[in-house]
Amino acid sequence: MSVQDKVAIVTGGGSGIGRASALLLAAKGATVVVADWNVESAGDTARQITASGGRAMEVGGDLGKSKDARHLVEQTLASHKKIDVLVHCAGICPRKPFLEMTEEEWHEVLRVNLDSSFFMTQAVAKVMVPAKRGTLILMTSDRGVHGSIDYAHYAASKGGQIALTKSLALSLGKHGITVNGINPGLTDTPLGRKANPNWESKLAVDVMGKTSQPEEIAEIVLFLAGTAGAFMTGQIVSTRMRLGI
Repeated sequence: MSVQDKVAIVTGGGSGIGRASALLLAAKGATVVVADWNVESAGDTARQITASGGRAMEVGGDLGKSKDARHLVEQTLASHKKIDVLVHCAGICPRKPFLEMTEEEWHEVLRVNLDSSFFMTQAVAKVMVPAKRGTLILMTSDRGVHGSIDYAHYAASKGGQIALTKSLALSLGKHGITVNGINPGLTDTPLGRKANPNWESKLAVDVMGKTSQPEEIAEIVLFLAGTAGAFMTGQIVSTRMRLGI
């Protein structure tokens, strides 16, 4: 599953699955650009990588804004001359009952989760197409498939990500670019804990009765980013089932 000497952008790399993915890719030989709205958290991840002998840099920004997405790509190219992998983990998951949800709250989740996916994949693909190779990985969610009570905006954004993933795979395959998504299921991250306040009840409907760890999801990222996953595109890798589904 070699990613040796590849340049990978990992968004949402300041915590959770993004941080675990950045650390693993770097440990396996990739140069990692850690992006996060919280540049201090991104810097913490980058410092962990360099302290272990890896190669990393941090970039801050709000990727729901197209100019920040373009800036991230420009900074990566200025420092490393190429982009081989995008792992897009950036996102938010606030709880709000549907009938109480405001227009502003709806648009903010769509902006941060779905708009950022469009801005980042388009900006990176424009670099990958001339190179005739590349890997795009989006962190999607099974809520985008099954829906979710009190998270209609989040579920809609993730459903859009899934459709975007499949559409980009169709559009970009001829350019040697693979595009896949990962539905990580219940994962023990700060975002996961915050989005699932009734944690024990969620465990009760998980088919394995336990959470995934960020490092386990990172192994899937490594597979898709490396040589072993080069044949695979247009797929959504769902790691877990819920009882009754």
